[in-house]
Amino acid sequence: MRAIIALGSNLGNRQAHLEAGLTGLCVLGAVTASPLIMETPDESGLGPAYLNTVALLEAEAIDPRRLLEALFRIELAQGRDRSTGRNAPRTLDLDLIAIEGMRGTWRWPRPEDLVLPWEELVLHLPHPRARQRDFVMKPIEALDLDVLLS
Repeated sequence: MRAIIALGSNLGNRQAHLEAGLTGLCVLGAVTASPLIMETPDESGLGPAYLNTVALLEAEAIDPRRLLEALFRIELAQGRDRSTGRNAPRTLDLDLIAIEGMRGTWRWPRPEDLVLPWEELVLHLPHPRARQRDFVMKPIEALDLDVLLS
């Protein structure tokens, strides 16, 4: 399985949070980080600028729902606090952008061990707003992975 994961941080030591996110992904499989890291303004106006990049994750076949849950666990381990709202500043944001050969929408109950503000998790693949975000697309292009979004 090949998946694209977007990483972002706009709180604390942003570079260290991105590196911790990449390290967390390494537990799931082989990781290739984009050489491009972008600084972008916080679209909500609620916080400082973001550092953003993407990574390619190559791993054994995994249910996309379990992969999203694993990303949430990595965020939580890095101090992500979702109680302050959807677009609040964050230590680490991990978005599942695409999984090669997978398209669709999944909905399932939130596992009890994940401290999240929703009872149901929802995943859309590929990520519906990825192509509209330069901070996602430019690092993807730097890795020559845009084919995974097709």
